[in-house]
Amino acid sequence: MLKKIINTISKLNRKRNYLFKNVKLFILSFKLKRSQLDLSKINKVTIQACKNGLGDAVIISGLPKILATHGFEVTVLTKKSNAFLFESNPYVSQVICLDRPLTKSQIRVLKSLECDLFIDPNNRTSYSNWIFKIIKKIKPKHTIGFNYPNCYRVYDSIITYTDFSAHFSQRFMYILNKINIQTSENDYKYDLHYSDEYDLQVEDLLSNYPSKKICIFNPYASSDRRSFSSKQAQDIIDLMSSYPDIVTIVIGLPDKISKLHPSPNILINPLNHFFHAASLVKHCDFVISVDTSIVHLANAYNKPLISVYSSEIDTFDPRYKNNDVYKPNYENAIQIIAPDNSARNLDIMNLKHYIDQLAINP
Repeated sequence: MLKKIINTISKLNRKRNYLFKNVKLFILSFKLKRSQLDLSKINKVTIQACKNGLGDAVIISGLPKILATHGFEVTVLTKKSNAFLFESNPYVSQVICLDRPLTKSQIRVLKSLECDLFIDPNNRTSYSNWIFKIIKKIKPKHTIGFNYPNCYRVYDSIITYTDFSAHFSQRFMYILNKINIQTSENDYKYDLHYSDEYDLQVEDLLSNYPSKKICIFNPYASSDRRSFSSKQAQDIIDLMSSYPDIVTIVIGLPDKISKLHPSPNILINPLNHFFHAASLVKHCDFVISVDTSIVHLANAYNKPLISVYSSEIDTFDPRYKNNDVYKPNYENAIQIIAPDNSARNLDIMNLKHYIDQLAINP
């Protein structure tokens, strides 16, 4: 009886919290009048990329180039951990790093930012209250958002988006079409920029293996459920070691990959920057990865890829399946969906057939 009462109270609390968040969103979003989109007055564009992870940021990287080549000046709002990806991009005029909650100095920067068009490519999330506050500080001339009810007036143009199985980059086609830039998803390319030093260091490393094919293996993602177990990772390393013509370079967080045991033809990556990983993918023959940031790097350089996904759905809107929204999205990729929602349940021998194909003819 007591357990039933506690469960009932918990459900009521969740409903109350949900209602409170909706009311708070409404209050934060309120303004008397929406602006009309006038392209003749749009020059400075701000892209909201604060909510997105590193893999998402790689996907977003193609948008500044399209906007800049059509005459727009681009600012990117992002979290500090992703800022480096945009700071080297010549098509990005300004990168602003933001914390949650905003600091006083960040609020001053936002208030001084000139913004004609604010683009938010995401649906409503747990970040929405915070994003609304950002928009209120900037006061852009026009804002574009996705799938918000009309009562949330912080967005002037709301795009109704129901392509629940479409790749995340498809959203940019809607945005670009909204501002009269015609392009297709097939023409949308990720756009990575980094210093030549990373390529030089990678080329020096790979010069030790002039007659070998190079495989990049990324066994760990940002969550345990999407990562291989240590045993799986070691089993794959041992499997790759059996291919005499292939050198496999294991990439990922140093504190994790350093615990794996070395084998013949296996190298634990000694270069630890993300741009080293990008360069390794750029120079390799094929990739095996559970992490979407590396998957999207493989897409950027059109490398043969074996990817393993773990059947995630969007926590805010379960109609969106991340296996589709963040899939590899190019012909040179193989996507394997792990059983029971976790890469840890995959029999690694399921990879061998694909590895054999790439080992012979990558």
